[in-house]
Amino acid sequence: MSAPIAEPYRLAIAVLAAGASRRFGDTDKLTAPFRGKMLGLHACDTLREIEAHHRWVIASKGGHPCEGGWRDAGFEPAVNPEAALGMGTSVALAAQMAMAEHADALIICLADMPLVPAEHFASIIAKVQNRGEGYIAATGYDEVRIPPACFAKGWFTPLTQISGDKGAREFLARGAAVPCAQELLIDIDTPETLAVLSESSTD
Repeated sequence: MSAPIAEPYRLAIAVLAAGASRRFGDTDKLTAPFRGKMLGLHACDTLREIEAHHRWVIASKGGHPCEGGWRDAGFEPAVNPEAALGMGTSVALAAQMAMAEHADALIICLADMPLVPAEHFASIIAKVQNRGEGYIAATGYDEVRIPPACFAKGWFTPLTQISGDKGAREFLARGAAVPCAQELLIDIDTPETLAVLSESSTD
């Protein structure tokens, strides 16, 4: 009697790109040039190396200037009509879509963190895969837990209940820590941070 064929691991990836960019001024920061392309394209271009069944970018509206690049990297834009209410609504939407697609796990990451390497995403996935439905792995150093993070499907329903600006912070605190060099975890919130990182890439 032959052994049953194992079902493929169904990973979903959601890149959160629906923030208001208030600290960046009047410009949509994701369209700002950074190292040869728009800032908002870097995370998706890195994540195209990760095998996944479903890929989404959560945006605040359709027709974003990065949309063509997102699609080229294999990501489907998904509009969050409640984006103005905070990041939590984007996390909730991502979890709803992951549930609908019967995903085994969901990676949540931010479009304004362009330096996170593919190897780190792979390490987070490896922490969660085959460890049960109630597992979380988050980027961690010291006592800090931040995105990128991966949630096994047992967390999807609680994630759909998130709202406001806190995002998945209380869930991340329960996650296993996956270390990453802190200089690769910078999120670009201001023109000054963008300028400093752009200059460092030319040194």
